[in-house]
Amino acid sequence: MDAARRVFFSNGFVETSVDTIAAEAGVSKQTIYNHFGDKRALFLAVITAVQEEAAAAAQGMPAPFVAETDDIELGLRQLARVMIETALVRDVVALRRIVIAERARDPELLDAFARPRSAFDQVFVEGIRERVRLGVLDVDDPAVAARQFLILTVQESLLRSELGTRELSADEIEQIVKDGVQMWLRAYRVRD
Repeated sequence: MDAARRVFFSNGFVETSVDTIAAEAGVSKQTIYNHFGDKRALFLAVITAVQEEAAAAAQGMPAPFVAETDDIELGLRQLARVMIETALVRDVVALRRIVIAERARDPELLDAFARPRSAFDQVFVEGIRERVRLGVLDVDDPAVAARQFLILTVQESLLRSELGTRELSADEIEQIVKDGVQMWLRAYRVRD
């Protein structure tokens, strides 16, 4: 898996051969076929491994917006930071570029890459619904509001970092978080 990751990230999906991965790993090509079946299945295993590592890193960070918190702005800022840091992990960035490049040939790769985020999105949508029920937010469509939050924070960080090819400073991330959360709350927070 480590060898496959290095070769895929260096060469991309199309330019990578099972022979090259086998040589990098110091195993026979048949060993790879026995374990994974083919190059695509190996790449899907790499996607899963990278996602699990990113999720494990993010689990160590609190997501107070999803839990109960009195300070919705603080909770959203913490959530945005976690989401941005996860989106900008080096291996996640490399993987995103490969699956985007392969989208026309194999759209299911992008679906596999995005699947864990779909589970997170549902939790976030439920968190928004709960804040609506509590009278904190005024949101007609929580799924749209969740996507807008991602656009204002995560997508903004991807744009500013040139899809992760340029490292953002802590100050840049903090500014993206502050601006995105404040704009989102101006649209959806219930005013007294």
